Amino acid sequence: MILAFVMLFAGGMLLGGAWSFHRSGKPWWLRILLLVLGLVCVAVCIWRIQT
Repeated sequence: MILAFVMLFAGGMLLGGAWSFHRSGKPWWLRILLLVLGLVCVAVCIWRIQT
């Protein structure tokens, strides 16, 4: 259960970083990388909560 909350926190931070990078005009590949990593963390969180 602790892993789920840690992954939710990390995913939220990564998604916020992706949004920040989008607004500041960073390279597109870096925005996509942060977005995908954040979504993976959130998906792992949901998976761990359901099991």
